[in-house]
Amino acid sequence: MKIRVDVSNKQLTAEILELLTRAGHTLERTEWDLAFVGTPEAAAALRREHPIRAIIVVTKIGDVAARVRALEAGADDAFDASFAPSQMMARVGSAARRAALTSPPADQIAIDGCTIDLSASTATRAVTVPLTTREVEIVRWLSSRPGQVVSRAELLQHVWRVAAGSETRAVDLAIAALRGKLEREPGKPAIIVSVRGAGYRWG
Repeated sequence: MKIRVDVSNKQLTAEILELLTRAGHTLERTEWDLAFVGTPEAAAALRREHPIRAIIVVTKIGDVAARVRALEAGADDAFDASFAPSQMMARVGSAARRAALTSPPADQIAIDGCTIDLSASTATRAVTVPLTTREVEIVRWLSSRPGQVVSRAELLQHVWRVAAGSETRAVDLAIAALRGKLEREPGKPAIIVSVRGAGYRWG
């Protein structure tokens, strides 16, 4: 499992990392399945960006109120820093199983903190914005080919449904507008990536 660890206490972070690494988990900052954080506020912020993925909060020893707030903020689990290693690993497995049971519908895509709902024609990153029919078709075409380079000619043919030799400037303008709705930093895209001289790649 890919796990993100954002606990401010360095010693606690080291202990968690050691346990996770020993159990064969991969440490990941962006495309993670489960995150460890240290406060209810951090859990709430992550939950807004990632409605599906699992979140565990590790609080100060004896801070029952913080654990309650963490669960109210959307965390899947919360325990304090006095945890036993076996208890932590059991809770990691439990949170992962719950997250798997709530996997997103086929028309919902979660990538780099953005949730795209193709059936509702919306994209959400802090706020929800509408997508045009063409933008939905672009997302559907690119996301169905993750990691593959898709040429402008291919997009013209399958999304615009015009001859592949037509003017490709329309594709670039549409991609620029779509990035403005999906990307964390449109000038440094992480979702729709340009491949110089070839086209675009999803993710």
